[in-house]
Amino acid sequence: MLWNSLLIVGGAIGVSVLAAYVVDRCVPRESRARYHDVSGHFFAAVGAFYAILVAFVVVAVWEDMEAAKKNTYVEANALPGLYFASTAFSDKDKAAFQDIAVSYARTVIVDEWPELREGQASAKVEDVAKRMRRAIVSMEVETARQEGLYSAMIERVNTINTMRRERLNEAHTSVPRFFWAGLIVGGVLVIGFALFFGPPGFLPHALMIAVLAALVSASLYFTYLMDHPFRGEVAVAPEAFRIALVQMGQTPP
Repeated sequence: MLWNSLLIVGGAIGVSVLAAYVVDRCVPRESRARYHDVSGHFFAAVGAFYAILVAFVVVAVWEDMEAAKKNTYVEANALPGLYFASTAFSDKDKAAFQDIAVSYARTVIVDEWPELREGQASAKVEDVAKRMRRAIVSMEVETARQEGLYSAMIERVNTINTMRRERLNEAHTSVPRFFWAGLIVGGVLVIGFALFFGPPGFLPHALMIAVLAALVSASLYFTYLMDHPFRGEVAVAPEAFRIALVQMGQTPP
């Protein structure tokens, strides 16, 4: 992640400083200075609008990523409940649900998590989920204690299936492509506009452009990373399912 960040942000800084050098050589400073008063106010307004827009997107994708992480724990936390609640039922039902709970967690980690990077679901996990739904409706409830546990197990099965659907939905980007186009074009325009006014000397101007390019490129890059919660350097890991396997007495993959 560090090297990718340095490469992208450093590249944006290098291109922006080079553009500032070209403008400094091609456009006389005196002609640019005549418009500083007007362009300064305009740039402040445009920059503020763009900053608010980027901040809104950053907050939105950050909340989506945190929700994706939280939902994985809600989904995984229901598995040990199924595993241990099944001990109150017949040996057949107990063996079926303990196998299902363990298989579900393992298959999510090994098979579905790599598929989430491309926004895809795993057919193997879907098969285990179908087994789970069939098993819960075919259980035999004989005592009042089993009836109470059965209701809790139904609730956990519904939670697992609901949270899986949420997880699969969160694997897709939430920021539309046209919005990304607007953010990128807006960033280029803000930096490009800043090239034509600034301090009299080139070095202070280049420093100003470099800081602006770093802020814009870093904001967009980290927004892109957070917009893909199951892919990239800051991706959500299947740690919740590993913890669930440990709680069920299993060794996680």
